[in-house]
Amino acid sequence: MIFKYDELKECVTEDFERFYKMGFNKKQVLPAVMNEYEYGEDFCEIEKICIYLFLALNYAEKKWSYDEIVEKLGILLNGKTANDIKSDFGDAYIKFRTDFNSLIKNNAGISEK
Repeated sequence: MIFKYDELKECVTEDFERFYKMGFNKKQVLPAVMNEYEYGEDFCEIEKICIYLFLALNYAEKKWSYDEIVEKLGILLNGKTANDIKSDFGDAYIKFRTDFNSLIKNNAGISEK
């Protein structure tokens, strides 16, 4: 991951807010934010997982439906065990778990193996 967890979270939140203030709707924000990152150098699956998680948290805050994001996040996490994810995230794992747990409290359709 190029960004540290907290840095990426802050950047995604800023991007979300920027597009939100520009009048983008919930269907437009997701691809707009993803486009900011997915063509970057060394973009990886962990960053993609983080971005979906951070976007879902932002959508929830705005009371927007985030089922599509949860579905994409679930696909990325499918087959990964907690140990796999812990290894992938390293020192940021506790922060990831805190954010992930916050999200799953609000959405029963997502889980981690």
